[in-house]
Amino acid sequence: MIRCQHEDSSLWTPGAAVELSEGESNHLCAVMRAEAGAAVALLDGRGGIAEAELSRPHRKHAEVVVRSVSRAAPPVPRRILAQAVIRAERMDWLVQKAVELGGVTEIWPLQTDWCVVRVPPADADRKADRWRAVAWAACKQSGNPWLPQIAPAMRLDAAIARLAGRDACFGALQPGAAPLPDCLGALRRAECPELAVFIGPEGDFTPAEVDALLAAGVRPVTLGENVLRVETASLFVLSAIKYAWL
Repeated sequence: MIRCQHEDSSLWTPGAAVELSEGESNHLCAVMRAEAGAAVALLDGRGGIAEAELSRPHRKHAEVVVRSVSRAAPPVPRRILAQAVIRAERMDWLVQKAVELGGVTEIWPLQTDWCVVRVPPADADRKADRWRAVAWAACKQSGNPWLPQIAPAMRLDAAIARLAGRDACFGALQPGAAPLPDCLGALRRAECPELAVFIGPEGDFTPAEVDALLAAGVRPVTLGENVLRVETASLFVLSAIKYAWL
């Protein structure tokens, strides 16, 4: 089944004809070479799924007929990835894999003191749109019906201010950090509804940033003895959360 992006799920009623965007039409009919009668799934990015059939193949104005509509249960817990911005191709890859894993509801790109990559304020929205396009492609490839909200790049203090009492942890290299399984086990037993995970840049968070995280109640966790690359650390934590709540 070929999956397509269609965010206006108000149009999805069984028997309704729905026209796809030019981009989705081109992908479906020119790239995937779908023909009339092909099975298509529409995703709205908010858990909605429509099973449909291609009724009018067209590279710019393809049309499908909706057969059935369903809604996926929301992820538990909701997961926020507060991720220090890394180089473009690696950041794209990280967004893609985080969406494929599933469960991530928001991504907060962070501009920390030791970030190598800087996102000028004038480019923040454009970058967020780029990551959103990567996330949509990953949703369609993997079948994940939940598109994470991706914020423009923000300073760490702005991200901390957005926590508003949410449970949160950060990957820490400092002695005394709790083992990740212990932290996740305690949160699951407490029926944590939402968890934010902070991952720093290649040079880690600065001592002042660590102090700010600790002061906000963000729990330091260790990911093991090895020092992981940024993207490896993020996917390790997201995978561990998914496993802990299976």
